[in-house]
Amino acid sequence: MQALDMEKDPAVLGPFELLAVLGQGGMGRTYLARRLRLADLPPELETAYHLTDIDQRQDGSPVLAAVKVIKPDKLTDGSEHSEQQARARFGQEIETMRTVVSSRVPSLLASDADAAQPWLAMDYVHGPTLHQLVYACGPLEAGPYAALGLALVEALRAIHEVKLLHRDLKPGNIAIGPDGPVVLDFGLAVLTERDSAEALTKTGTGFGTPAYMSLEQATDAKHVQEPTDIYSLGAVLYFVATRRTAFPHGPIPVEPSWERVPSPFVPLLSRMLVHVAVQRPLLDDVEQGLVQLLAQHGLTPQDAAGQLQALVDASGLVPVLPAGALADEPVPEVQLAAQRAVDEGDRPDAPWASADDLFAEFLAGEDAAEELPAVAEDADTPDPAAPAEYVPTVVDQEARQTPGTGTFADDPAKVTSYRLAPPNPAPDPVPAEPVASGPPPAALRAAESLRRAYAHSGRL
Repeated sequence: MQALDMEKDPAVLGPFELLAVLGQGGMGRTYLARRLRLADLPPELETAYHLTDIDQRQDGSPVLAAVKVIKPDKLTDGSEHSEQQARARFGQEIETMRTVVSSRVPSLLASDADAAQPWLAMDYVHGPTLHQLVYACGPLEAGPYAALGLALVEALRAIHEVKLLHRDLKPGNIAIGPDGPVVLDFGLAVLTERDSAEALTKTGTGFGTPAYMSLEQATDAKHVQEPTDIYSLGAVLYFVATRRTAFPHGPIPVEPSWERVPSPFVPLLSRMLVHVAVQRPLLDDVEQGLVQLLAQHGLTPQDAAGQLQALVDASGLVPVLPAGALADEPVPEVQLAAQRAVDEGDRPDAPWASADDLFAEFLAGEDAAEELPAVAEDADTPDPAAPAEYVPTVVDQEARQTPGTGTFADDPAKVTSYRLAPPNPAPDPVPAEPVASGPPPAALRAAESLRRAYAHSGRL
């Protein structure tokens, strides 16, 4: 987690105050943010932002968001329809997130696909990626291993139920927050219907992450079905069992090595990692296999989930939030500036309209960090010099600045990029306390959908 660049990062995107930089992903830059409660927001902006009313937990603490901004170069690649296609893909990512209802998928809080710099805001998952956890702590034992697998089955089931695929399931796209594993990043999700007019992928092309994609996806990503996500799930479980990937450079039609895989894990993994899609098990079969694995070790799913969470808590990888992130109110100057813009008939981020070109240049010059390299076959311990991984909506632990070089505690003014007098010195950052969870995400999303339906039905 890094401080904002006061010269180039905006202080506000839509109705969100930006607090810190979480990282750089394939589509763009991701920020830690919180909702600004603005009075008299014009109806057209309410509609454009698709705002939900969820901005506080039951205990009154704010719901932090991860705001993801698309890179300008994704909109201008030189082709005639490049911007239209990029916005369509980004809009599809937004619509995909709306349809999936699961505690294992981040809730969508707001979005604006038509903005000069398109963005979306989703729940911030406060915890490390699975890749970071396994790289730091080593292979998972049976309890945490099965707990992870069961959570991923739950996530994929919710995705598949709405006729979608993830197609980029990998350790870097899985975060482990206070409520367990969460599957991130639907930038590659597409409708499974082959003739769908909204399927934006071309026949004969493959994309995703080679070490975690199926053979059929590497060949033709458009025409894959649910078994490709089953294969990716198996590749993830192989990694957490061995701290290695089954096929580091992409799928090849041979059987993976089982030498380092604990023998109780092999029966299920060997069925998931076959290269013929129709031979892979269904999600229900994977779930049953993981429950049986727990039974063999005298564990319940609840026991296993507790072991996984204890491992995360003891890992030292849970990030420290910037000072003020959990404060009752946003930075007053930021709130006033955004409200003033609305009062004058402009967008809440209008004070930074003149900085759009600079921001675009800043984003265009940032290169997305890549997944950590596979651990060498003869290595038994993590490489401490290996680069950390950036993934949207989660924190890169290695990216923290050191004391005296611009940390939040040393320089509270860097919490906002507005050119204002620094506020009173803030206390040192402290680890976020667990907060009580609110109503179930499914209930909240259902209520929000009903509210929108009635709001636009003309019956009120």
